[in-house]
Amino acid sequence: MRTGLLIIAAFWFLPVSSQTLQIMGSDEGFLPFYYGKNLNKGILIEVINDFTLETGIAADFRPLPRKRQAWALEEGRANAVFANPLWMPLPDRMHAVGPVLTWRDRVFAQPGRQPDSFDDLQGSICLRKWFVYSDGLERRIGTDLVRHDAYNAQQMLGMFLHKRCDYTVMNEMEFRFLALLGKVDPDRYSTELIDAEWPVYLGILKTEAALIEAAEVFFATHTVDAEAMLPNLPPPDRNVSIQPDK
Repeated sequence: MRTGLLIIAAFWFLPVSSQTLQIMGSDEGFLPFYYGKNLNKGILIEVINDFTLETGIAADFRPLPRKRQAWALEEGRANAVFANPLWMPLPDRMHAVGPVLTWRDRVFAQPGRQPDSFDDLQGSICLRKWFVYSDGLERRIGTDLVRHDAYNAQQMLGMFLHKRCDYTVMNEMEFRFLALLGKVDPDRYSTELIDAEWPVYLGILKTEAALIEAAEVFFATHTVDAEAMLPNLPPPDRNVSIQPDK
């Protein structure tokens, strides 16, 4: 059935095969979803590569600072972005396809600590500087939790694994990917406590009707198993050296 739909889509959308799905991505990269100097590695890169193979529609990721993404859409430099609909640039002019996957920020704890709620969090926590966390977590900081800031995910994970803090909060796939690269067992630290969760969609400009239709057909049957993809992803451009304390 899937093959039949894609064959029909290939003929129906033949004129669009010469167009390009131009997907904006933060130039900081989002491990392990897209990263690399030209945003040419990651889970969403692999997904879009499959989209290209099955539809014949060219696609590429374009590194851009977030504050310039609306400008890129206005100027025709891009026509798509992966995001939650609430945070898409030019939301009234974007069509959301999906959801493609779910983003989860999970609480990770040192072995022996298994919090059932935010009320159980006491001690110290490593967080990303300038990042906004949930109200449930924010109200604990400064009273029950001492906050230690990191500038990026690798630094934050390194601080946590070297036991400078009792807890950390990271995207669960990012934690698992970095732990895999550092030969660390992520299950030792995982908890059931979720700080934030939201669906991620592929937003395409509404003027790109053919691209929207092709994406709708593709993602109607394409399942993204992010965790299964992690072991086969290439390493980041920068060396990852993270080891827990013995």
